Amino acid sequence: MDAKELKEKFKLTDEDLKKPLPIPTKWSKPFWEGTKQRKLLLKTCKDCGHIDHPPYLYCTECQSDNSEWVQASGRAKLYAFAVNEIGVPFPFMPDLPYITALVDLKEGPRMVSTIVECDFKDIKNGMALEVVFDDVSPEISLPKWKPVKKWVTKDRG
Repeated sequence: MDAKELKEKFKLTDEDLKKPLPIPTKWSKPFWEGTKQRKLLLKTCKDCGHIDHPPYLYCTECQSDNSEWVQASGRAKLYAFAVNEIGVPFPFMPDLPYITALVDLKEGPRMVSTIVECDFKDIKNGMALEVVFDDVSPEISLPKWKPVKKWVTKDRG
């Protein structure tokens, strides 16, 4: 059901169909600034090397506040997923079906996100993924994940 049909059937307004957006905090702001530049940045402890995602004020491994933002590879493997086909809030209904996922970043942390550009019948745990960015507002770009396409070449010898 598209947005127009939802509005008519349930007497909804544009406001009713607005998706909730992340609200950057003082310690997550660099992450969101990075996504606007098509970069996946991870908060990395300079003392022990631990990577926290989501970012915290202090390192969750050694409690140091000595950290830096490091650009991630943009590669991940699918850990787990759910295909959403029914029972979602109104703002998400036009997207049905969609895939919610837990992805294991190459750098270590696990991230909650969405899989795109993939038929839900083809999705498999462990599949290789690469990050893409979805501009959902002028301020926010959401990192989402799509399957890595493998190139097949023929032996020309």
